[in-house]
Amino acid sequence: MTDMQFMSRALELAANGRYSASPNPMVGCVVVREGRVIGEGFHLRAGLPHAEIEALRNCPEDPAGATLYVNLEPCSHHGRTPPCVDALIEARIGKVVVALGDPHPEVNGAGIRRLREAGIHVETGLLAEEARHLNEKFLVSVATDRPFVLLKAAMTLDGKLATETRSSRWITSEAARHRSLELREEYDAILVGAGTIAADDPELTRRLGLSSSITPWTRVVVDATGRVPAEARVLRDGEKTILVTSSPSRIAPSPGLEIVSAVPDGWDEALTGCWTELGARGIRSIIVEGGSGIHTTLIRHHLWHKMALFIAPKLIGGSAAPALFGGDPVTDLADAIGIRFDSVEPVGPDLLLTAYPK
Repeated sequence: MTDMQFMSRALELAANGRYSASPNPMVGCVVVREGRVIGEGFHLRAGLPHAEIEALRNCPEDPAGATLYVNLEPCSHHGRTPPCVDALIEARIGKVVVALGDPHPEVNGAGIRRLREAGIHVETGLLAEEARHLNEKFLVSVATDRPFVLLKAAMTLDGKLATETRSSRWITSEAARHRSLELREEYDAILVGAGTIAADDPELTRRLGLSSSITPWTRVVVDATGRVPAEARVLRDGEKTILVTSSPSRIAPSPGLEIVSAVPDGWDEALTGCWTELGARGIRSIIVEGGSGIHTTLIRHHLWHKMALFIAPKLIGGSAAPALFGGDPVTDLADAIGIRFDSVEPVGPDLLLTAYPK
């Protein structure tokens, strides 16, 4: 096997933490001697051993002199667990191949530096782009102190989120809806607008049972015009909910509910502040499920990092039907908001289009 194959295996192992590692990154590790894998491990959950420690523990032989492949720089600080670099030095690892440096302020090159100071040869950059993509939520959150923001929508081929009468059940197939629920399990929080609550009274739960992250699931409702019904389920079920509203006095206090007052004419500033607040609470990522007003605001003010669009093979038309991006149009193509297509995947009869800001 080649270096690239060993690092690919580390990335594959890391993905086992997709639904559990947050607020930590997903990390996998492979220990190799003379082309032979002698140990593997991955980080499952915050507070449990890191990938490097698991890989060393799983070695049936002394790993001294072996090469260790890991997709993120080993930690060099005491957090919930001891520093991984200490364990690598103590195990007398001969070489460490790192895909990507860890930008966390308490690591940020210190892990690599300590390994080199201990006489361990370190190489970096192998499959760095793949490693960056895997941990995009963690990397953006650490760099900005705000959550990674995914815009998710189910829409028709002509870009409509619902009909003119606001009928939207169901635009996409059962397979697409299940995939959408899987996406929720990857994220720490969900955000919707008042229209979604008023129309559907959703529970906004993570109900597939995939997530075991230590970060509590948080629902965020943005209400610019006081449309959220006072008895909506998300406000009264006792689960963790943050209501950002222009009319806080309408809503009575309730267990699990936090009410944040915002000025209706400044929703871009309110949402920016909301991201900052969520980041300060340790929330690494948030999935936004609309509707049109919220998506439009976030797109227009560049407050998002990724889109996941489930597109149904349907056309419904209607100039008044809510769309992914509404509001005032651009008058010149030079002013259009650009995006970068990343992938297209069939999901049942629908397509899942993934995109990033250009």
